[in-house]
Amino acid sequence: MKKAHVIQSMAGWLLLLIFLMMTGGSWAQTMTEQSHKRGKLWENISSDGWIGSLGAWDFLVSMPLGLYPGFKDYYHPVGNENKAVNTYANANFHNFRSGCWIVAKDLMTPGPPPKNAPTPTDYQAFLSGLQEDTYGIELPLKNLPMRTNYIESPDFDPLLPEEMTDITFHTNTGVSVTRRTYVWSFPGYSDFIIYDYLFENTGIMVSDFTSAVVPDFPQQELKDLYFVFHSGISVSTKSNINFGAELSPIHAGGFGWEKKWYHDYYHSFDDGTLVFSTNFNGGKEPPPWWDASALKENQIWKNYFGEELMSPSAFGWLALYASPRDGQPRTSPKPDVLRIDSHKGGRFQGMDLDLEKMTIGNFRPKKTFYDFAQVPDLQDKLGNTGNRFNFFTFSYGPYNLSPGQQARFILAEIAGCLDYRDVVNGDPQGHFPDSTIMAIRRNAVFARNAVKWGMGEEVNGMLLAADIPEPPPGPNCVAANVSYSTEVPLVRVAWDKAAETAVIKDASGGVFYDGSTDLDGYRIYRSSDFQFLNETEPPVFRGAYWDLILDIPRAEFAKYWNESEQQYILMDSTVVFGFRCGYYVAAYNENPRPWTSANGTVVTDLPALQNGDYNRTNPVAASPGPVNTFDIYVVPNPYIFNDPDRSFGINDPYRIEFRSLPESCTIRIYTLFGDLISTIEHEPDRFGNLSGSAVWNQKSDSGLLVAPGLYIYHIESRTPGVDSRLTGKIMIIR
Repeated sequence: MKKAHVIQSMAGWLLLLIFLMMTGGSWAQTMTEQSHKRGKLWENISSDGWIGSLGAWDFLVSMPLGLYPGFKDYYHPVGNENKAVNTYANANFHNFRSGCWIVAKDLMTPGPPPKNAPTPTDYQAFLSGLQEDTYGIELPLKNLPMRTNYIESPDFDPLLPEEMTDITFHTNTGVSVTRRTYVWSFPGYSDFIIYDYLFENTGIMVSDFTSAVVPDFPQQELKDLYFVFHSGISVSTKSNINFGAELSPIHAGGFGWEKKWYHDYYHSFDDGTLVFSTNFNGGKEPPPWWDASALKENQIWKNYFGEELMSPSAFGWLALYASPRDGQPRTSPKPDVLRIDSHKGGRFQGMDLDLEKMTIGNFRPKKTFYDFAQVPDLQDKLGNTGNRFNFFTFSYGPYNLSPGQQARFILAEIAGCLDYRDVVNGDPQGHFPDSTIMAIRRNAVFARNAVKWGMGEEVNGMLLAADIPEPPPGPNCVAANVSYSTEVPLVRVAWDKAAETAVIKDASGGVFYDGSTDLDGYRIYRSSDFQFLNETEPPVFRGAYWDLILDIPRAEFAKYWNESEQQYILMDSTVVFGFRCGYYVAAYNENPRPWTSANGTVVTDLPALQNGDYNRTNPVAASPGPVNTFDIYVVPNPYIFNDPDRSFGINDPYRIEFRSLPESCTIRIYTLFGDLISTIEHEPDRFGNLSGSAVWNQKSDSGLLVAPGLYIYHIESRTPGVDSRLTGKIMIIR
């Protein structure tokens, strides 16, 4: 796990200890790290240049660690996965460590304190994103604020992204770094995070001895600088946990199948500006010729995931802009030096290259990092056969910076995925990896357009990196069970007029979208896509794919408007009792007006714009209404784990329902020996809604999953006028 790289001096540790005692110990993450989770691509961002999370031990933390597609309410499962053979957890990729470097030579740096005398130095390096804390930065680290600018907020600014971080820090090279990050949730623009770097020769010099700024250090001309963006990523992070009958810490940490440790291909497109990894086979169980280690018996992972691919995505980096060098304009933002290394097994300067040990702490000379930044290499001798854990390095230089001069670089962390219906069905048509590669290349076009439309403009004195056209804001949407009998399942979906009252301007100051005239309709989507986490937590609503259940054009709005409630209402009778689903309502603008971007570009041929699913409802299940006859029964009974006819399937694998209940009753569940294991109090919910069913998740009152077998239930009415009791049996087969 990444160390809390905040303080290295004794005084700093004392301050940290006092702060942790006061705050409960979360300072390193809450003050110097932020998590982008608005789009489909989730990522951790630190205030010292770090992106991602250090090392393989992602089973120790619940932060997202790079998740795609991200979804509401997800958390990374935590808990001794290196010991638990029957643990299941999945996430599509892990950004083990990324960051920026500045490597320089022939400059003056501060000598030992207290004199801090300017000292000729052959090589100097600021390094973030390696297998150690950031080297060469001012400590303690600065607070990293997150600015949110969500389109549904009343103070939304269409010239800014929906989420943004902004940090400036000083380094041991005399170059100060300003890094901004940009995130959107809109379809087409939610699959990447843009990183905007500004490197300036401010002369503010950090001492390697004290990690503090040296006052009044003389400014200097900096020559032969390289600016480097270095990233280690793994597309599959949980494959062996899901499939393997044996585990090692390497498996648990996220490298996947054990054959030569790694399992990713690399890809390079568009003149080397787009590089990314894909998994060996998308995350299906490894074939025997690939991995000889034993698999779990009876392919039991299918009980939890079905045929779903574990790693259906592509993940990598896109170069978007690079400052001219030596006054010569660039025709492409491609790096001057491109490296694609594997974690281990490569060669550099005649020696084995172990990127885990390429750190200052392992006594690597600073010249090594300078040389690394100068030498292009794809490690061709390693091949590109799926036996790699890829490290991508974009290096730009050499640059000369006089005092006050700047160099700017814009990149995107980018992902792409094949259609999630194919993912859930295990890619039956074999579209992976071609469909995934097409997806990430398509997303790269959106990212390039965003920079083309925003680059060169200032907003409130801040250089802007990107701008995009906004869709209508997503209506606020709620869904509730309104089934009034035991025969007709019914869910009520309601939404407001937020998209009709919104007005969005563009950079010209004119109106780009006026909901009173430009809204063309609503599309109502439903999803039954849930994510299995583990046997102690219920599946969470993922919503990675959606079914369009109704398209309402403007001409038909009146059919669904409820004047008394001042909202639109749809009664969905196409659901099934007991099966949970979520909804969202998309407002769409079929023919957008001409749009003026932040930098004055006029775009006249925009495609239709539609909001994303950020206003999705909580999941809801149609539940039969209460009855007074006490003809209670259990569904399913017998319960057979993941049998499509005798369970609620992968989306809710342990659900058992008691149906035809009165509105209030007590359900007690016993073993055959008469031991009470669970008590369920069935009554109207906190809103007063009535229901005729109750759910048992096969857990005891202490939270433990019960063993398969035969159980006795006893139900006692607490409903006035229904004075009844009932005893029955439940059979659980797993």
